[in-house]
Amino acid sequence: MTHARTLLRVVLALATPLTLLACGDDDSPTGTGGSSSRLAFASDRDGNLEVYTVNADGSDVRRLTNSAGDDGEPAWSSTGRIAFTSTRDGNAEIYSMNADGSDVRRLTNNPADDGLPAWSPNGARIAFASNRDGNFEIYVMNADGTGQTRLTTNAATESGPRWSPNGARIAFHSDRDGNFEVYVMNADGTSPTRLTNNPGVDLFSSWAPDGQRFAFQTSRDGPTEIYTMNLDGTGITRLTQNTAIDNYPMWSTDGKRIAFHSNRDGNFEIYSMAFDGTDVVRVTNSPAFDVFPAWRP
Repeated sequence: MTHARTLLRVVLALATPLTLLACGDDDSPTGTGGSSSRLAFASDRDGNLEVYTVNADGSDVRRLTNSAGDDGEPAWSSTGRIAFTSTRDGNAEIYSMNADGSDVRRLTNNPADDGLPAWSPNGARIAFASNRDGNFEIYVMNADGTGQTRLTTNAATESGPRWSPNGARIAFHSDRDGNFEVYVMNADGTSPTRLTNNPGVDLFSSWAPDGQRFAFQTSRDGPTEIYTMNLDGTGITRLTQNTAIDNYPMWSTDGKRIAFHSNRDGNFEIYSMAFDGTDVVRVTNSPAFDVFPAWRP
């Protein structure tokens, strides 16, 4: 796995080492329920990782990017643009584009790796992870790439930023206390607070639209599964339970569904489920590697 591909997996690779699967193409929908919204995701079904969109029922798969590099980690803004990570220019950088794949703009440009973009609720700013200062930390920038500012500063790995629905705080994961746990801080980087505390690996928290709960992935009970918890770290509830890997939860903007990727059916596909873990729907169906779901606001 190259360094660039490692960033596209980000800390996911630390929790569950993944192998890029052989590419293929089978866009037949399998979902029958869920929100009427649309999802962006990354897939290598056409040879390398590219960004696609799909209806929540698995229909109408559309390819948005077409580059020689890897394009992944899409994030959909309230203004209709999609930010994503790409290695098309060598190292991993952050770009944005319209929801139909047009008007691609490069937002970061440095010799380091930048990835995991996350839009603020009003679409004005983007939080992201970068190792430009030696190790991965959380940064923020304006939607046009200006005003890049570092928010976290320590020797640990900090990644996976996600804005709160009101834009006041940012959740992230860090191994600053020895293993990866979920933290939350003010949007200016102040007052970091640890929410989880166990020997497992806790990553990729996603806020519920009401700002009162998080979904996150954890290996505390073996293979990584999706859990939820209250804003203060209490009320931890397990949503998925199988011998496969369930990763990268993303709460829908209407609060009804949580999307994630899983290899429960043999290879990594996009799934969604009700917020309480019921009504699991397989969204994609391809022999390729489908990962990093992101709901359209």
